[in-house]
Amino acid sequence: MNVSSAALRLFLCILVGSGISSGVVARDNASRGYEVLYKTEFGAVDVGSSQASWRLNDNQFSMKGMFKSDGLTALFTEFKGFISVKAVKQGQNWQGQQIDMASIYKSKSRTSETAWSPDGAIATTKLVPPLDLDKVYPLDEDMKRGVTDPFSAMMTMLDRLKAGEPCIGTFQIYDGRRRAELYFTDFGFEIVEQDRDFGYQGKAIICGVETKPLGGHRLKSRFRKDDGGKPRTMAYVADLGNGVLVPVRFETNLFWGRLVTRLNMHQSKFEK
Repeated sequence: MNVSSAALRLFLCILVGSGISSGVVARDNASRGYEVLYKTEFGAVDVGSSQASWRLNDNQFSMKGMFKSDGLTALFTEFKGFISVKAVKQGQNWQGQQIDMASIYKSKSRTSETAWSPDGAIATTKLVPPLDLDKVYPLDEDMKRGVTDPFSAMMTMLDRLKAGEPCIGTFQIYDGRRRAELYFTDFGFEIVEQDRDFGYQGKAIICGVETKPLGGHRLKSRFRKDDGGKPRTMAYVADLGNGVLVPVRFETNLFWGRLVTRLNMHQSKFEK
């Protein structure tokens, strides 16, 4: 059972869920700052951690984040990743303007720099190294049209939840190396129990999160096996007060077990 390699590939998805939605718009449109930290475990074993720093107002946001292997996992497979995102509000949706990513895995580095046209219609990417078509599906230029980054898609969904809408939606996303459809499914509400001293306890919205890969994904991947139609990842979203709506927990079922990612309530910071 290769816990490390499988879990580490999920860190980008974990960070996707670390978006912050503020239902309160400052009168002077001043930006707010947020720092969110997440810890991922397989049972009682530390797998990794991720954190993201956000600045946002009612019409734009920026985020810088990192994710890395922790605990016993880091002894066998060290993994680090970094990401920077900028987006603007277009109508009722967030649209990516720039997403840059870098990662180091088994001493090999990968970078991608993606920028959108001013209207958000076309994305252009610089990859180092380029996609290895012996290992991944091709990703053509048409796949880079009419898409947004996964963080902007999550922000749009959080805005909808803040407005009282159900967690239902489909987004066309692109992160510079992968093209996919991102699906959200509403599973109602639940009381989250505090199973770690740093975790959240209280009422949360449950969103099923699933992706359909369309390009750039690996030719052979056990992550794409069907799970009876139920989303593989469940995101628990809670209102932390002061207009802040944030994912507080993720549960991801894989073929070898379940990963649980929890927001660190002690170390995360939210400006009022």
